[in-house]
Amino acid sequence: MTFTLSPHARVVAVVAHPDDAELMFYGTLRHWSDTGATVTVVVATHGTNGVLLHDRLAGVQLDPRTRPAENADSFQGTDIAVECLGMTDGALTCDIDLVTAIEDTLTRHACTALLTHPVHTGNDHQDHHALARAALNAATRVATCTTILHGRPHAPHQHTTPTVLIDITTHLDDKIKALARHRSQTGRHYLDEPYTRWRAAGEAWTTLPAHAAAGRSFEALTPSLLLAHTPATAPVAIPDPCRSPAPRKEPIG
Repeated sequence: MTFTLSPHARVVAVVAHPDDAELMFYGTLRHWSDTGATVTVVVATHGTNGVLLHDRLAGVQLDPRTRPAENADSFQGTDIAVECLGMTDGALTCDIDLVTAIEDTLTRHACTALLTHPVHTGNDHQDHHALARAALNAATRVATCTTILHGRPHAPHQHTTPTVLIDITTHLDDKIKALARHRSQTGRHYLDEPYTRWRAAGEAWTTLPAHAAAGRSFEALTPSLLLAHTPATAPVAIPDPCRSPAPRKEPIG
């Protein structure tokens, strides 16, 4: 699918954990920032529970400041701002508190394009599922937000079908460096360079094999919906906080 983002866009990436934005769409955010868009990464949790099992058994604990600092470091030297809402990871729930926090964030940044986790029924972290539903729901009440795109999770059996590919070839090396700055997460294969290069190269093989064969690298996104502009005189339905709004039929492009 052809997709062009306005250079005047205000992009907000809302994710669950301090490394999620880098994993799903670091190159995309850098590309859009380079073209003039205002880009902000908003992380819901401080990620203190992100400790490998053997480290946890050995008594390793993370300071609430550690992973947000790694997150900020990964975007250092770019024009991309990073914020953390300071919630507890592993316990996110699609409820009125999470929906409201995200809605306030999108409104504060006058978000025009939201990037977040995918809404799907496959295997994934429980925080990712909750955050995706809450973000999609919150965006229905932010009048400026007319574009919603979902990244591809790193978990297997993900049940997503991306249709938007963003060429990140010029930013792939920086993405690898950004992921390496999450030192508290060392040992997780999906942060390592071989996996990152494999995934970036593989995204295009099914749809753009000539580009893939030429060595281009991509990040894959799934468009969710375009939100209709509601006339000021029309009544606005407030959906249940944990029900995702039905997508419109027309694609983004």
